[in-house]
Amino acid sequence: MLRRELDRFGGAAVAIDYQLITTNAVLRDDQLRRQLILGISDLPVENIWLRVSGFGATATGAGTRHFIESVADLRQLERPFVADCAGGFAALASLAFGAVGGISHGVGQKEGFRASDWKKPPGGGSNKRRIYIPELDRHFPEDQLSAIFAARGRSRFGCNDPSCCPHGIDDMIENPHAHFITQRSRQLDSLSVVPDAKRAEHFLLRHLEPAVRSARLGSRLKIADDDTRRLVDDARKRLVALRDTLDDLESRGNIATRSSPVAFRGGGRVASAILGR
Repeated sequence: MLRRELDRFGGAAVAIDYQLITTNAVLRDDQLRRQLILGISDLPVENIWLRVSGFGATATGAGTRHFIESVADLRQLERPFVADCAGGFAALASLAFGAVGGISHGVGQKEGFRASDWKKPPGGGSNKRRIYIPELDRHFPEDQLSAIFAARGRSRFGCNDPSCCPHGIDDMIENPHAHFITQRSRQLDSLSVVPDAKRAEHFLLRHLEPAVRSARLGSRLKIADDDTRRLVDDARKRLVALRDTLDDLESRGNIATRSSPVAFRGGGRVASAILGR
């Protein structure tokens, strides 16, 4: 109906995207996944946005693998996929392994989605400044970041990119949004220049393996604050599990197809519509 009305009022050039909001459990269920495919297959949409409860920046190795393998079956829809509200290494892995052709999230926020949060009454969140450390694949509030940088051997976690943070740690803390955007752009650019068939291997060797080494170093730091030390160690455990799980997935080589890339809507494209479910 939306397509017909757009066409009738001169909006033939307006593309429609379809937002599928679901859960990892539904995607993993063969029967439910087939129902999703049947329900979407004949819709006049350009891209499909996947907002999956339980998948995002804090996804486990198993959860990330389940997402990548489950979405592979959806590619018979022959539309580009965008992982919505998904960030961190889990989202980058979904790009590297070809599950999706794009990711979407906010600036250091909305990098994960949980449907259960919709049941909570709206309220003010924390206004603490959070700073991204790519090597640990997580954000830290300023006080915890200071605890990390107070430990000997912490220099690996300071931003040494002069085009991002010319003054190192000071710029990370004073301009956390600019630091985050620059570092996430670097990660995406690094994957974009690699041929599709080599992206998974590149991600494992150039992104995930160095992060595991850094996280192991971080877990050995003498961090005075107990909570911060636990968070760093949790990051290590998660990255090791993610690395091991994705190593196994890549070695099996059973992801035969990849999501189509998402076309840039610049130039003559003035608008797009979103059909939600």
